[in-house]
Amino acid sequence: MSEQVLRILLFIGIGLLSARILGEIFERLKLSSILGELLAGVLIGGPIFRLFGDKGSEVLAQFMDAEILEQFSQIGILLLLFIVGLEINIGGLRKIGKNSLFISLIEVSAALVGGILTGYFIYKKDILFAIFFGTLFTATSIGVTVRTLGSLGKLGSKEGQTTLSVAVFDDFIALILVLVLSSALFAPEGGNWIVTILKDLGYLILFIISIMFLLPRILKFLESNYNIFSSAKTPYFALGIIFGLLVLINYFAEELHFSGVVMAFLMGLSLQQNKLIIGEIKEPIVKFGEGIFIPLFFFSVGSNFDFSSGGISFIMVLVILIAILSKGIGTFAGSRIMGFSNSSAVKIAVGTSPRAEIVLVIAGIGVQRGIFDSTIYTMAIMLVFVTVIMAPLLLKLVFRDKKEGQEIAMIVEEKLKTETSAKHEDLKKD
Repeated sequence: MSEQVLRILLFIGIGLLSARILGEIFERLKLSSILGELLAGVLIGGPIFRLFGDKGSEVLAQFMDAEILEQFSQIGILLLLFIVGLEINIGGLRKIGKNSLFISLIEVSAALVGGILTGYFIYKKDILFAIFFGTLFTATSIGVTVRTLGSLGKLGSKEGQTTLSVAVFDDFIALILVLVLSSALFAPEGGNWIVTILKDLGYLILFIISIMFLLPRILKFLESNYNIFSSAKTPYFALGIIFGLLVLINYFAEELHFSGVVMAFLMGLSLQQNKLIIGEIKEPIVKFGEGIFIPLFFFSVGSNFDFSSGGISFIMVLVILIAILSKGIGTFAGSRIMGFSNSSAVKIAVGTSPRAEIVLVIAGIGVQRGIFDSTIYTMAIMLVFVTVIMAPLLLKLVFRDKKEGQEIAMIVEEKLKTETSAKHEDLKKD
């Protein structure tokens, strides 16, 4: 086998075993399995290898292959959002669509302003840098929220569906902001930035139309006229075709600096009405997604965290705090304006707090174009890491049922009564 193949096998073996074992341990401790998978990435992907000295560094250098991490993390998050697209209630999304869009606009505006002020006054950069820096604060990690709400059984609730649709709008708005601002503010000399923006937006619209309208109709036509799925002679033919299309869509989306995960979600939505395809692909995709690739995605996020990447400064902590608060305040305010109660608004705000793939895409574009340096990129990774760990814990806390809380209170009260009675009995005996 080639060295590249051996690295892939090493990553899959160590990453999957550690992610699954620690995820199971955390679930048994009544915590989110995501935390266990992230912790597995942090521990196995970083400090433990360095304990072995120079040899450990060599192993780490081989193990931490950026391309391998990217490949498997992308497959995991693609499958997660594709599965959500297959399962989500489209009718419910339509009902809350306007509310969600308004919440997202308020939230993104608040986060963008917070980011601009941070870039200008804290990092003391020019206004062009500050405006583009503000886009780092706007996006949401749909994957973390969806998986946590799914495990809690709250994805179908009003707050859960609102959170999901707000997160999708967040990523769309963030992508458009990045496309527009990176072209307008940092256009190459002699380039026409208006033409560049129109071209990029045209590609984005073409992508959405192709996925939402053309793809399902083409698949339906092929089945109606040629029975390509129902009469297939090879096993799991539909599964291979759909997965291949999913990966290709992600490839072209990422090449054009779009979000592959959002496109995967839209593809899942577009295939909901095709019962034949759903019946053949859904169960196996859920099994190898939840069992293999999705845990590897969260392991990869944890592995990207490097304790030696420049240290944690006061400014970094302050910037991360501003990023979390500006987005949270914007979401809470938008939710309250749209008629949600305080508790529901808090749930939506917590649900939209994690950042991951889109933030790293924005940071990568910034580094590529010379807008950001390694300090900003490290801050972006830390923002991802902190919010991805924080969100599952807070979501579990804010989505706890009142009934569950009452049951816990009754158990505690009963225990206190028992202990008090026992003490009284002891006193009587004395």
